[in-house]
Amino acid sequence: MFSLQNIRKHYGAFPAVTDVSLEIKNGESLVLAGESGSGKTTLCRIAAGMEKADTGQVILDGNILAPSCRKRSFSDCAAIQYIFQDPYHALESGFTVRKTLEECTRICKRHQREVMAAEDALAYVDRRLLEYLDRPVRELSGGQRQKVCIARALMPNPKVIIADESTSMLDKKSGMEVFDLLHRIKEEKNLILLAVLHDVDFSCTKWERIAIMYQGCLVEQAAFADFKTYAKHEYSRAWIAAYDYFHGNLHPSPAERAAMNERNADI
Repeated sequence: MFSLQNIRKHYGAFPAVTDVSLEIKNGESLVLAGESGSGKTTLCRIAAGMEKADTGQVILDGNILAPSCRKRSFSDCAAIQYIFQDPYHALESGFTVRKTLEECTRICKRHQREVMAAEDALAYVDRRLLEYLDRPVRELSGGQRQKVCIARALMPNPKVIIADESTSMLDKKSGMEVFDLLHRIKEEKNLILLAVLHDVDFSCTKWERIAIMYQGCLVEQAAFADFKTYAKHEYSRAWIAAYDYFHGNLHPSPAERAAMNERNADI
């Protein structure tokens, strides 16, 4: 179980995150969605220890983690891996793929952490990348670089993977491959997958839960399959309406129509 409890974070007078609590079970995926500036990335950076919350706790498998990476044990840091939005800046372009991954090997061995072999991790994410093992990272496409980032994140055998807009800089095909890969990893390794998304595809059937942030607050949580039909918060409904408009889904299904009628009756 991965839990964020009553997280608050201010930057000066600006409330970036306001009393947010989340729980994600082992083997579960959760989409954290909302507009830019709603606090999604700040919350995830706090979870990973890259930002320090003003108040609140990060709990993994019943253990309260220190508020920052500098104060966490290496084991606690290794257990939560972060995949960044920009694969071009997440890797050193002059390094070979092998050198990039074996840097993780050296660090894990120094701390007596069991580590997945670089070649095994790369083959697991995409066997076709093995031919690039001794080539510089600059020769890889954006999608290939992101897969290398995922391979590196897998090497210390984490319990949680946080993917922060990990497909936003990729073309549609590469983005779909990355999402399929993350879901496969989650299923096969029973990991917790927390994915920050700005643009959610409601036709995807692989996500299990969704949580919506708005102006620093967590305004709604639901099963992903039910959210589009039964979302109640005003921001959630406006967001869904925008999705329908841009995707040409202007006629609600019977279930969606019934849910809308029920909401209107409650107003």
